[in-house]
Amino acid sequence: MKLSLKFLPLKDLFYSIFPTVGTYGGYIQGIAPTIFPNIWIAVGIGLLASVILAVVFYKENVKAYKKSLAEILATGYFMNFTGRFGKLLKTKTPIHFSFPDDKIRTFTANQITVEVGMPTSLKSLTAYAEMVENKYEIVYVREATYSEPFWLRAQLDDNRLIIHEFPRTLFSLSRYLKDDFLDQQLAEKNSKKIYAFFQDKIDQLRIEYSSEISNDKLKFITV
Repeated sequence: MKLSLKFLPLKDLFYSIFPTVGTYGGYIQGIAPTIFPNIWIAVGIGLLASVILAVVFYKENVKAYKKSLAEILATGYFMNFTGRFGKLLKTKTPIHFSFPDDKIRTFTANQITVEVGMPTSLKSLTAYAEMVENKYEIVYVREATYSEPFWLRAQLDDNRLIIHEFPRTLFSLSRYLKDDFLDQQLAEKNSKKIYAFFQDKIDQLRIEYSSEISNDKLKFITV
């Protein structure tokens, strides 16, 4: 990411100048003269320590920003799909699906399996997305609590329905972190770290909402 002062707030900037002020003050007051034989060495050592502290604060703040962004996307994805459809699977009410041939097919929760592909990098996300979109058809879930059905991709397997899903929201990261996704090599490297934050948050939410969703029918697979 480009250097930005928003990742070095006033509080961190204030703490990072302490070494410079301390070494300068120590020299002026005659503290540890053998360590600081002259004022330039005192200020130089303090300045070096201040720069190191500022860099550490900056990197930690950038990491916290990326983690926060990934967690926001993970929470939104979980609530919009995993939580929403997971709650449907928890009920005993039959679920109606509209297929491309205009037929309405009904399945109970026991006849439905959901595979959620969790990518480890941008490359794996792109490859899995292309596979799902090329191989499986769009079906619409007719849910009584919503006026409009929502769609997903699925396949029929005898009397079962296998739904194939993945977090499309991860594609939006390049809009927020443009400098991290400037080219394929850079995007692949940086996406691994950010996707790990996303995965950790999803795992946390699955535990948090385990009493509300059907975890046994929602299979999260690494792709």
